[in-house]
Amino acid sequence: MRMNRWLFSGALLVLLVVLGGGCATSGTGDQRLARYRPDGAQRRPWEWGPKTVAPVAAVTTAATNGAVVAVTPTPVEPVQSGYDGEGAVLRRGDSIIVYLKNIPRPEDIQEEVDAVGFITLPYIGKIRVAGMSTSRAEDAIKAAYIDGDIFKKIDVIVVAEAGTYYVRGEVKRPGVYLVSGALTLVQAVTSAGGYTDFAKPSKIKVIRDRQDMTFNGDRIEDGKDPDPLIKAKDTIIVPRRWM
Repeated sequence: MRMNRWLFSGALLVLLVVLGGGCATSGTGDQRLARYRPDGAQRRPWEWGPKTVAPVAAVTTAATNGAVVAVTPTPVEPVQSGYDGEGAVLRRGDSIIVYLKNIPRPEDIQEEVDAVGFITLPYIGKIRVAGMSTSRAEDAIKAAYIDGDIFKKIDVIVVAEAGTYYVRGEVKRPGVYLVSGALTLVQAVTSAGGYTDFAKPSKIKVIRDRQDMTFNGDRIEDGKDPDPLIKAKDTIIVPRRWM
């Protein structure tokens, strides 16, 4: 009888061990919840599927007399003043350098776009460049030399210079200013804040290439005298009136 109890107890123990081992090696693995950690895009776990990229240009539909028509919006290109995508746009009064290369005697020519938009170059004379980008001006100059049978081959480079002028004396903001296109004397004084209460506009002096020129600002503003163009490196001096 005692032997039978031992056999029964041993069999029961073996059965418990077998059942316990089977649970421990079950394919369900560790059932503990993993700690939540967002991915690099800060998405939640249920959003970890393939990322959908929105189209660059959305396509909408419009109903026309009962028919559905697809409408694609037209992209708008940014516009920068003074540029057309092919370089700076040349204007009257601009100082430029024209490099003539790949010819027997290469030249570097400094020119200024005159009041009607032309520059003067060797062998071809006057050529209009105002309103052109530097790239288009290069093409026009190159074509003028080749079509005129002056050179069979030539490379042209046009560089627009950023010139400055100076305003001194009885203006509200004396200093150095940038020449931008066709700039007149009255515009230059206005850019410097205008006259002070002690200014004498009838005797404005412009110094250019060591030469002094005197202009009557009152007559210019009244339309009695022409408003002269200001060039790069000019110095404008507005004198003080004496009581």
